[in-house]
Amino acid sequence: MDILFTLRHLIKAGHRNGHGVHSPNIFQFYEQAIFSKEEFDYSNAEESLKLFKQSNETINVTSAGAKGDGSKHPRKVADIAKSSSSYGKYGRLLQRIAHYLHPDHILELGTSLGIGTLYMASGSPLSLVTTVEACPETSKTAERNFRRVGIDNIIPKVSNFDDIIETLIAPGRFGLIYVDGNHTYDATLRYYDIINKAAQGGDCVAIFDDINWSRGMSKAWDEICKRPDTIVAIETMRMGIVFFNKKLTKNIYVTRF
Repeated sequence: MDILFTLRHLIKAGHRNGHGVHSPNIFQFYEQAIFSKEEFDYSNAEESLKLFKQSNETINVTSAGAKGDGSKHPRKVADIAKSSSSYGKYGRLLQRIAHYLHPDHILELGTSLGIGTLYMASGSPLSLVTTVEACPETSKTAERNFRRVGIDNIIPKVSNFDDIIETLIAPGRFGLIYVDGNHTYDATLRYYDIINKAAQGGDCVAIFDDINWSRGMSKAWDEICKRPDTIVAIETMRMGIVFFNKKLTKNIYVTRF
């Protein structure tokens, strides 16, 4: 975590619960997604995470992403679960956003053990959730759990992001895209450009995770906020949410979450 970015965020963050948000559409998003008081059932994801943390299984993990070199090494499933980014309030936020948007198709880049996948698939059960993971063994572990839970609206794919993203993200196909992998400056901006091209100024919403993970990520997020096709950007400390809909009023919001 970049401490300087965190301090900057806390200084900039000037509102909670939508206070200071003047756009009716974005205020509604704050009220019904970010800070929704509606009761949700988060058990599919959270019971799965609990079981993974108790697992004695070891799998061969293929190293990919920001620190990956393609090598394989054994790793305990419990250790992977303990470092899962999609848990707690941010995992629950994913479920509420998916529920609020209820798009036909959702894309996740970075399945890991599928906890974030389960949050989104549970939040919008009529959506088809495509999730991409670079490590075959990790993807198999997640897929077995999807079957155990009984979730049938998830399509797992095994691939490096760069090998599949341009053919996968067709114009207008995905209403929600969650990027949770390959957390580097260059990769993040490359994925943004591909998503933006496919969004075509429409209803697509993109979520970038770990925007304060490193200085490179915080720099990438700053640049995303400045891009002319970023109509609305919402910064929630760890996640950055981007709206491409040109019907919205252009603005950047920094919120305490």
